[in-house]
Amino acid sequence: MTNKRIQIIIDKHTLEKYNKLYFKLHPRAVKEPIEVPFHPSINTWMIMKRPAMNRLKGIWKDFIVWLMKDLGLTGYGIDQCDMKFTMYFPTKARHDPDNNSPKFLMDGLTESGLIVDDDGKHIKSLTLVCEYDKEYPRTEIEIINIILKEN
Repeated sequence: MTNKRIQIIIDKHTLEKYNKLYFKLHPRAVKEPIEVPFHPSINTWMIMKRPAMNRLKGIWKDFIVWLMKDLGLTGYGIDQCDMKFTMYFPTKARHDPDNNSPKFLMDGLTESGLIVDDDGKHIKSLTLVCEYDKEYPRTEIEIINIILKEN
């Protein structure tokens, strides 16, 4: 079975909705688990000590699993596809696409069942794009050339 395209947008509204739920589930928490609508740079998380990195990875994975459930995409079962991640940053500061590898996002997409796995057998191509949008920072995930897992 083939589907043409899925687009997922992570923006301020998405984060506000998730953070509201997060604080309801964790009433003693004081810090928003996810503060910006794009994946942390590899320059940020690779220098963290392992427990901090694992915590950050878990926060993002939980967020993406929630988002897929919220969008009705849990267990969708994409067996093969091409993916494009476009991060729209609020400043014109230089951003290297390879430093914005969506590792934690991909783990959440796999955990949620949207994609079968994030290896080369299932993700045929991965495109990373960095753009500027002061008014509407966000991450857009575009999934195309979708082949669903056969039951």
